[in-house]
Order: sequence, then C-alpha cells, then structure tokens
Amino acid sequence: MSSSPASAAQHTIDAGMTAVCEAKSSSVKAGTKYWQSLRGQRRFPGRDALTLRGMAAFLPHSVIIGVIDNGADYEFRYVGDAQRQAFKAYFKGMRLTQIEAVAPEFGELLRVAYELSRSTGAPFLLRGEAPYEPIDSQHRFHESAFLPLGAGDAAVDHLLIVGVQVPDPFWKISDDRRKDLASRLGLPAASA
Repeated sequence: MSSSPASAAQHTIDAGMTAVCEAKSSSVKAGTKYWQSLRGQRRFPGRDALTLRGMAAFLPHSVIIGVIDNGADYEFRYVGDAQRQAFKAYFKGMRLTQIEAVAPEFGELLRVAYELSRSTGAPFLLRGEAPYEPIDSQHRFHESAFLPLGAGDAAVDHLLIVGVQVPDPFWKISDDRRKDLASRLGLPAASA
C-alpha cells in the first residue's frame, strides 16, 4: 500500500514533534521564552505584540507567516537572515501555494506543520533531518518552534517560527559531551 504525500508529510511531522520546552538551541529557546512572556494568561499572543527589540536575540532565525483565508494559504511576511541563508532564497511576500507549485514535497511538509499550528493554536517543536538537503550540507538538520499568534484566543492569524539549521543533530549529544565541547571551545556550558 502506498502512502499519499500528505500522509508521508504528517508522518515526518509526527516523528519529529515535541514540546517547545524541550528546545535545545539557544535561539529557539529565546524565541519560545519571548512568546510565552507575551502570551501571559492568553492562549497565544497577538502579532501586534511582537517587537524588534524583544526579538533581537532570535530575529535572524525567525519567520513570521500570515494566515490567509483560514489556512487556504500562508504568506511569508518576515524572513530572518539565517532563514534566508539556510533556504538559499528570499521568500518574503511569497505564498505557500507558490512553494508547493515548484517543490511539492517540501511544500506539503510546510503545509502540514503550518496547519497543525493554526488549527490547534498550540505551540510545538519540530526537529529532525531536512530530507531535501545534501548529506554534507551545513543545514541538514533543523530545530524549529511553531508559535501561533492571534488577535484573540479564537483564531490564529499569524505564525511565528523560530528555527535553526545545523550540520549535526546537536539534540542527540549527551549533556557530558555538550559540556566537554563547550569547555574545549571556551564557551559557557549551556544545559540541555
């Protein structure tokens, strides 16, 4: 029995999904902490609450996406420098349907993740291998937080995505190994 692209995309999403509190990247952690601070007691914060000053620590790793017609399409409103470099494209102003037209499998992965965030209104973290990247790519693995935004608690009208792309899956490194690497590089030993 063959699976449809949608079910394959859903399987990929399900396999790499976890709670945002499990973030390992400092940029992704900063983004989720900022989102939580804006949210307060609400289900999710509004897009208008985001500020450049508040996002400074993770802005290069951010993408802000507008929800069009209740999820019929999605528009890239802001794309940080690190995201543009990782995807080798400047896609501000583009719509998801345009990506789906030229890269259907990748577009389907994005649609499943965006729709999950929009329809549930719940934040989540995805991490795993980027199947569209070559083996020796500096962007072969990713960790991305999908953070819903909305003017009220009833509907998501934007998505804030904070993500990093890396050559190795750092989240699989043990705490001892991470501390050893940090020590050898002269960096503070960030905890997992």
